Amino acid sequence: MAVPIKIPDVGTTVEDITIVKWRKQKGDIIKRGEVIAEIETDKAVVELESIAEGKILEILFKEGDVVKQGTVIAYVGEETEAVPEISESGISISPALINLAKRLGVDIKAIKPSAADGVITRQDILDAARKITKEQKSLENIIEMTVHQRALINTLNISSGIPVFHITSCIDMGMITEFRNRIEDIYYDTFFVYACARVIRNFPIMFSYLVDNKIVRRKEISISVAISKGEKLYTPVIHSADKKSLEEINRTIAELVKKVNEEKLLPEETKGACFLISNLGMYPVESFDAMIPPQHSGALAIGRVRKTAVVENDHIVIKSICKVTGSFDHRLANGTIAAEFLKQVKEILESGRFREDR
Repeated sequence: MAVPIKIPDVGTTVEDITIVKWRKQKGDIIKRGEVIAEIETDKAVVELESIAEGKILEILFKEGDVVKQGTVIAYVGEETEAVPEISESGISISPALINLAKRLGVDIKAIKPSAADGVITRQDILDAARKITKEQKSLENIIEMTVHQRALINTLNISSGIPVFHITSCIDMGMITEFRNRIEDIYYDTFFVYACARVIRNFPIMFSYLVDNKIVRRKEISISVAISKGEKLYTPVIHSADKKSLEEINRTIAELVKKVNEEKLLPEETKGACFLISNLGMYPVESFDAMIPPQHSGALAIGRVRKTAVVENDHIVIKSICKVTGSFDHRLANGTIAAEFLKQVKEILESGRFREDR
């Protein structure tokens, strides 16, 4: 009997999965464990391996289609084996016609079969597609949300339930600017990840999160970094960031940026962080408030670095100043903890203590 190839549980926060690319086509021979398709979750593009070997008898969805976890997307078996007929709410329909309905945007459950035996025919689908086209002409343009957009909405809904408060401070970026002038290809984010990870050591509540009114303390201090590609936003994680040197953190960020740009980020590379770094300093943004992702204790939002007149010892001097805003989960951290946290981060960055690991 033909073996169904299903979308597995890939540990995402949403059930919707996009079929990005078919590596194999109908009629191709495939081995067990060979990649049959590339699928996109809310976190990364993942290779889907075949659980069977033989000929691909049927492919039920096209590239770009969005399906749920557990959905059968193809059948593999011997050439003489028949693809099982699928029943939808008591209505029988062949896999080939399911594929046609998906391509035309037709909801099978909304079709009233013309055949007396309840079998949906090709003509039923074509008639339904023409009706949809006619109805849509009278409507405004409708754009389907991507997997990432749906995931972002889901995350925002969760984050909106966090009682958050914000505090802002100004960082003298003189030491960092001087360091970057000597060392090429080092991200601004690297310094903030370095400083925040080391300060979090002093505040165990900052590497904790809440579950069912219980505080769960993580075994490592890992920091997530917001990285965007077009309309998509990713938050890959630098694991055990407090144990990494400045160079190791910078190298890890460079690797994660490359994976994001190539859409090769793995789901496990987006899990386990306790704190988020979000940087909009490359834009004319003075300051902003970052939302706290689920299971994070807080986030640090970094604005642009600009020359600013500062009074120092009763004299006006020009310094490179950056505004940073901390967002904190008030259920975990009170104002005193948050203020002390930001004070210690500021001290590391302004004193140049990050150079000690070189």
